[in-house]
Amino acid sequence: MAGYLLALGISWSVWQGLVFAQETLLNAVLEQPGVAGPSPEEQQGASSVVVQNSSPSAQDSQPAAMPAEITADRFEFSQDTNKVYAYGNVIAMRKGTTLKCDKLEYSRDDKKALAEGNVMLISENGTIAGDKMLVDMETMRGELDLAKIYSYPFYGKGRKMAKIGDNQIRMERGYLTTCDHDQPHFRFASKYYDVYPGEKFVARHVRVYVGNVPLLYVPKFTQPLNRKPWITYTPGYNKKWGAFLLTQVRPQLFKNASVVLHLDYREKKEFASGFDINYTLPNYGNGIVRTYYMNESTLNRKHYLTFKAREDRPSDYKKPTYKERFKVEWRHKWKIDDKTNTILQYHKLSDATFLKDYFERQRDRDSSPATYFLFTRNLNRGTFSFRVDDRVNRFESIVERLPELNLDLPNAKIGNSQVYFKSNSTYSNLSKKDAAPTEIRKETQRFDIDNELSRPFKLSIIELRPFVGVRETYYSKTKNSSQYNVIRGLFRTGSDLSTKFFRVFDMEGKYLGMEINKLRHIVTPSVTYRYTHDPTLPSSSLDQFDGIDSLSRGHTVGFSYENKLQTKRQGKTWELMRSTISTNFALKENPGRGGFQDILADIELAPQDWIKFFFDSSFDTQRERIKTANFDLYFNDHSKRWYFDLGKRFNADGDDQITTELGYKINHKWTLTAYNRQDIKHGILKEQNYKLTRDMHEWDMEINFSETRGRGDEILIIFRLKAFPEIGIDAGTGFNRRKRGSTVSEQSF
Repeated sequence: MAGYLLALGISWSVWQGLVFAQETLLNAVLEQPGVAGPSPEEQQGASSVVVQNSSPSAQDSQPAAMPAEITADRFEFSQDTNKVYAYGNVIAMRKGTTLKCDKLEYSRDDKKALAEGNVMLISENGTIAGDKMLVDMETMRGELDLAKIYSYPFYGKGRKMAKIGDNQIRMERGYLTTCDHDQPHFRFASKYYDVYPGEKFVARHVRVYVGNVPLLYVPKFTQPLNRKPWITYTPGYNKKWGAFLLTQVRPQLFKNASVVLHLDYREKKEFASGFDINYTLPNYGNGIVRTYYMNESTLNRKHYLTFKAREDRPSDYKKPTYKERFKVEWRHKWKIDDKTNTILQYHKLSDATFLKDYFERQRDRDSSPATYFLFTRNLNRGTFSFRVDDRVNRFESIVERLPELNLDLPNAKIGNSQVYFKSNSTYSNLSKKDAAPTEIRKETQRFDIDNELSRPFKLSIIELRPFVGVRETYYSKTKNSSQYNVIRGLFRTGSDLSTKFFRVFDMEGKYLGMEINKLRHIVTPSVTYRYTHDPTLPSSSLDQFDGIDSLSRGHTVGFSYENKLQTKRQGKTWELMRSTISTNFALKENPGRGGFQDILADIELAPQDWIKFFFDSSFDTQRERIKTANFDLYFNDHSKRWYFDLGKRFNADGDDQITTELGYKINHKWTLTAYNRQDIKHGILKEQNYKLTRDMHEWDMEINFSETRGRGDEILIIFRLKAFPEIGIDAGTGFNRRKRGSTVSEQSF
């Protein structure tokens, strides 16, 4: 079964890759009125003559009012035929389009020219070449015999190419491919193509060849441009599913919507299906609908087809059990006008583990997708929003907002004073529902107003921003029925203080292998003071819906110290080092442990573009131990022959893990990648992944083996068209590379 699915998948991978190559090439090369290209190379060793809008005199033989700029080694002009003849290294340019040939015969009467010998029509999108071309010099369009198409990574040939309508181009008896050989490994051949730039192409009598062996024949095929292939297959095998074949079909059914049909088979889970619809409603926004359904089987045996109950042991046979599992998603966005937006999102799942089992990457992005409606309106000063959150999956515990209204007024000056005011007001009708089968529900209506006044100062090199704020919150219900319809008050005050020192060192040259073109050292110390008085109603008296309800007394001083080293490379600021250390000091009025809290450290080093280092840690001052420590070290070979990544994840109360990834290009054909994740604390190899990739000219073949502790192992053989690496699946695991926190945060120097 697995072998059959793999063979079928490889055959159809060839088909879908060629379809995608064909439609993208035709769109890139032919959708412009003329095929334009790069500037012609300077002709060395030739005495070129430029003919451009010049009038012939009685003595010379040069033409008048040429529609294009033409250079050549030699010109002739015939008054009898009113034609211009150009010979040797002929180059004609008009509106960014370049025509090259050995000989050009131009008629001044009809503005048409006959180009012969090594004809090339060049544009930034690609090149069309042939032996002979009749071209309109005003539009730079024409009919080309024995045409060749070059637009990396696409190549093609045709007996003739011509524009036959206002928005129609025809190529006769040609093929398209991503193989640049004279005899391509594969090609997508057709009797003729009708191309409607920006819309679609129609191919008739389509034949897919690998070498000279035809694989498929289709009498007529229509494909929208700028879209993925109409059908793709992903075969494979893993322990959980057995052999599988995942199929996506993209029929063109609607003008303003694209449809993807999912038809999947998993040996141990049987069939599943669904559809995705990306749609656009003119003047009413756009959205996407995704569905997936399966009557999942549990085989109670190793394979679906290999077990047969023996007559002497009929009790060994156990019928499969079935369970309905599904998901329904809908997300719609509508920009009503420049100031008004709406978003509607709906997620319905059959059970809590469905995404984990079949859509793990979606689960990693959002394990509990919400169902909500949000309306936002930008006002002249501030933002108004209206939101509704509802629970549709009973196995989840969420807070419903039915509805929530918010008015946010950002910091703004009060009149001509230097005092700033900001305010945030929120009304919420809240209901918290616990996960089924529990039917416990907590409810309240809450109206929260948070106001703040601040007065920034600048005293010499010190920036100071003292502030004072008052927060009042109304609750219709609390934990105690005797305290219904109460208002909780909360007062806070504080100040932010910061300054900045820097010095530029006049250093030039290389130090420890690092290129230095001046060196700037920036030091930014800052102190923050925060005091929050006891609320008039303690959080222990309130049901907890979100962070507003848990506000309590606080009295802290925060310290932060940032260091940066910067230089200039290739005219741009390059950050060699950035480090930050910060902590909070809890004063005696602060609840809980006083004194210094956790000390946080963050370091980024990038001395060269081939080596980068990231480190972060937290130190528990109470228990005097390192709480967490993580680092990532990246090496990249300049020749791109190899790379190596090393990472460590340490948590005093959890795992101590090391991850490594090595990529090595064995030769120009073979590449090896190895990834491992080791639990040092328990001496366990938690995950390993190995990929062996073979460059097959226009294809990449990947043999992928992965094993994850507790989840089993899987082996995949994947074929990808190099021109379209997104066709296929990413089955491997790799480093999640960190991004530098601050590339250029200061002005150039």
